[in-house]
Amino acid sequence: MIESSRMDAVALALAAGARPALSAAALKARLPSWPVLPLPESLEVLGMQGPGAVAHWRAEAGRVLDRAAPHGYDVRWPAHPAYPALLGTIVDPPLLLWTRGDAALLDAPAVALVGSRESTMGGREVAFRLAADLAAAGVLVASGFARGIDAAVHRGALSTGRSMAVLGCGLDQPYPSDHGPLGGDIEAAGVLVSEFPPGAPPLSHHFPLRNRALSGLCRAVIVVQAARRSGSLITARLALEQGREVMAVPGDVRTGANAGGHALIRDGARLVECASDILEELGWARVARAERAERGDDDREHGGVQGTSEMGVPAAPAAAALLRQVAREDGVTLDELLVETGRNGGDLLGELLDLELAGLVRRDAAGRFLRAERKW
Repeated sequence: MIESSRMDAVALALAAGARPALSAAALKARLPSWPVLPLPESLEVLGMQGPGAVAHWRAEAGRVLDRAAPHGYDVRWPAHPAYPALLGTIVDPPLLLWTRGDAALLDAPAVALVGSRESTMGGREVAFRLAADLAAAGVLVASGFARGIDAAVHRGALSTGRSMAVLGCGLDQPYPSDHGPLGGDIEAAGVLVSEFPPGAPPLSHHFPLRNRALSGLCRAVIVVQAARRSGSLITARLALEQGREVMAVPGDVRTGANAGGHALIRDGARLVECASDILEELGWARVARAERAERGDDDREHGGVQGTSEMGVPAAPAAAALLRQVAREDGVTLDELLVETGRNGGDLLGELLDLELAGLVRRDAAGRFLRAERKW
């Protein structure tokens, strides 16, 4: 069943690529079966009905799958049980995701750091350090695999943790041509993602689509350095439309290299100076401390990673205690936790939700909280 579904999912994605004016949004609007997309009905929405259409696109899909087979790529589609949940919430989610590396990372808590290809050395240094500190705190750091800021982000994240690259071409395409070793490093300690099939070249209209997938996979987009007309501002706009957090790093006002980020800050984006600004904005700072407290690590050892103010952020021991309480074999209810801890219900539920988002806690069908083992 999964093989036939995969064949039809690839066929539909190829057909939709031949009708770029139509997207998943059109299929969602016109097919009540979404995210299940029967190929004949979906092709009809795309204006490709006819007795030969299904056979044609299945044959095309077979050729693509044959090309992908030697690489061992993972492939997922909206009805796939492991399609990333966060990405599935956007208006026009990709009809297909090809991955190299650890596909389980698609559901890890992630942020995107983006910026210009034509970046300054200072901008690249900031990108590297932010990415390294976020990755050290357990965050999956994503970017678009371009030269400049993107490359610095990936290298920084890999220096302390994991990275995700979202591409605007097929996973087998050497683009940029000098990023082959970087791609190999990401595959070994992260994941590369593309909605474009193997063999797809880096066409200009692919990159806005790449940008909306990048922001859709992440909880927030942080613009590290961008001129006023940088493509990374498109990613920031798409993130806002998707309900994601948008932040920006300020920079030197004597050049135009940071004008785009400054414009975002004037319009209300959170100003970011260090990784702890991002962690606090997303409510993840206490999660990182809770994990360290549970392990018995000294929080002071991680000052360079966190540097986190205690203002408004619950102390790590409280969150670590929650992790111990939900580790019971049959879990625990919110009411039981309220009785046992004597804490405010809103604060308690907020911490539980943060731990759930971080993949440390899960809820069963009866609403009981249990300790979860990360998939990533």
